[in-house]
Amino acid sequence: MCIKADLNSLFEGKPQELEYVFDKILSEVIEWDDVIVNNTQKAIMFVHNQTFMVIRPMTKVLDLQFYSKEVQSCPPFFKSRPVSKKYENHLRISTLEDLSPELISWIRDSYELL
Repeated sequence: MCIKADLNSLFEGKPQELEYVFDKILSEVIEWDDVIVNNTQKAIMFVHNQTFMVIRPMTKVLDLQFYSKEVQSCPPFFKSRPVSKKYENHLRISTLEDLSPELISWIRDSYELL
């Protein structure tokens, strides 16, 4: 069951850098057409027709989950599994330096895929 939570509560007790990284991702993605952002007690979901990305603030990292047409088996991805004719991919980032143009491009591909 998805219970809405205050966005700030997701970052309580976590490094400030994680919030900066999230804010940077949000500022990029929110500019795309028809993006809706929903947060639950454990995650932030980005929706465009379907959920195209989920961000889970963890103790020291942000776990990003998004989709692609092909399996992503090389770092920085640590998990890629087939889900309904697409692949659900996971990677973890913790600093603004981890947030590359390539990563934003992968997120954009997920947005366009769904």
